[in-house]
Amino acid sequence: MDIDNMIMMERAYARQDGWDKGYAEGRVEGRTEGRDEVREEAAKALIEDARQNNKNVADLLATLKVVFKNQAYIDKMLAKYYYQ
Repeated sequence: MDIDNMIMMERAYARQDGWDKGYAEGRVEGRTEGRDEVREEAAKALIEDARQNNKNVADLLATLKVVFKNQAYIDKMLAKYYYQ
C-alpha cells in the first residue's frame, strides 16, 4: 500500500468518524428538544385547566413546580401570562 492510499483511507475514516459523532449529537439534541416541547405542552395544558377552573395562580405554580421538578421551561411570568 502506498502513501496516497493510506492518506485516502485515513481521510475516509476521519470523515466517517465525524459523521458518526455528528449523527449521535443530532439525535441527542433532537430528543432534548422533543422532551422540552412535550413539557411545555403539558404545562400549557395545566395552565389552561387552571384558567378554566378559576384556580389560584400560586396553586398553579406550586403544581408546575411539583410536576416538572423545575425542569419545565415555563416560569412564573409565562404561567401568569397564560393564566390571564
